[in-house]
Amino acid sequence: MNRKKITAITACLIMALSLTACGSQTSQPGQEGQSSQPAQSAQTADSSSVTEQNLLDEENKILSENQELWEKVFGAMDKNVTDSDLSKNYGEFLLDTIEKAKDQFTDEEYETLRAGAEKIRDIENQIAQLPQDDSSSDTASANSFPQFDGYDLDGNKVDSSLFSNNEFTVVNFWFNGCKPCVAELGELDKLNKKISEQGGEVIGINVETLDGNEQNIETAKQILETKGASYRNIYFDSASDAGKFSLGIMAFPTTYVIDKNGNIVGEPLLGGIDSEENLNTLLDTISKANSDN
Repeated sequence: MNRKKITAITACLIMALSLTACGSQTSQPGQEGQSSQPAQSAQTADSSSVTEQNLLDEENKILSENQELWEKVFGAMDKNVTDSDLSKNYGEFLLDTIEKAKDQFTDEEYETLRAGAEKIRDIENQIAQLPQDDSSSDTASANSFPQFDGYDLDGNKVDSSLFSNNEFTVVNFWFNGCKPCVAELGELDKLNKKISEQGGEVIGINVETLDGNEQNIETAKQILETKGASYRNIYFDSASDAGKFSLGIMAFPTTYVIDKNGNIVGEPLLGGIDSEENLNTLLDTISKANSDN
C-alpha cells in the first residue's frame, strides 16, 4: 500500500502535498499555509518512464487546485482513523470521507471533490502496479524505528544511537507548508524542555529536508527560529529504510514515541499537540514508555 501525506488540521487531518513532490519545492517563512506546487505532472511524463513520484505529483496537483475544499474534507475526518482505514486504496478512503461529510458541501463542491478522489483512486491503482522494492519495509506494521545515519539541520552527524542515549524519544514528522505542523512547533519545544528532565528528547523530522535538500533545510531552520523551537531536527537519505518509513507517513503532523531500544511505543499520534486532547494522549504514551524502561 502506497501511503500519501495528509496534514492534520485542528484535531483532524488536512490533505497536504506528498513529500516526494515537495522535495524540490519550498515554502517561504510566513507562507506556511500555502501548499507547494508539484514539480511535474504525471500526465507530462513519458508513459514508459512514469515513476511513483510522477504519480504522487499528479495527486498533489489535484489536491492543490482545491485546497480549501480538501481542508474541509480532512477537518471532517474521524479522529480515530486507524491503520486499517488508511491501508485501503487512498482514493477510496477519500471517497468515504467525502460521502460522510456530504452535507457540508454544495452540490458543485461535492462533485468536484468526488471527481478529484476518483482520479486519486485511479492513480493509486497505477501506483500499486509499479514494481516494488522487495527490500523496502512496510512502515505501517513496523514495530521499531528503522536504523539510520543522517545529520541535523546544522550538518552534525546523527544516527540511531540517539534512541539508546535517551530514556525515550518523541519523533515528530512535519513539513514546511503544513499549517498545523508549524502551529505546534512552539508546544513541541516546551515539551522537549519538560521531558528532558525525564531523560527524554523531542526530535523533528521535516520530510522536505530528506536527502539534505539545502533550500528546504534553510526554510525549515527559519520557521523553527520564528517559532522559538530549538530542539533537534534531523534528516537522512530518502532511499534508506528510515527514509522509506518517513515517506510512508500518511498524516502530518504525526508523532511517535520511541523507547531506548528503538521500539515504537503505542500508536502514532495524528494531529498537533496544541490540542489539549492530543497532548494528553501523547503524555500517556510517554508515561508508558517511561514505565517500560
